[in-house]
Amino acid sequence: MAPKPRRIAARPDPKDWAEDELLTFSEAAALLWPDGPITASTLRTAYRQGLLEVTLLARKLMTTKRCVQAMTEAARRPARERA
Repeated sequence: MAPKPRRIAARPDPKDWAEDELLTFSEAAALLWPDGPITASTLRTAYRQGLLEVTLLARKLMTTKRCVQAMTEAARRPARERA
């Protein structure tokens, strides 16, 4: 298991993070799925597929808890409703 990102180790409870606070993909995965199954790689794939909203800041892809929640809610809907 990979070590937790420093910022997540300092604040491991998702409730301590604002809905719109920027997170790297590694941080988002470690914060919201500490034991898996979602990883930074999964979030990168979701971004490439257009499923995850991101912010490009200093050549780094960042997302928020709100964006990840919207992605997971959309994934719960039947495929016909997503289009």
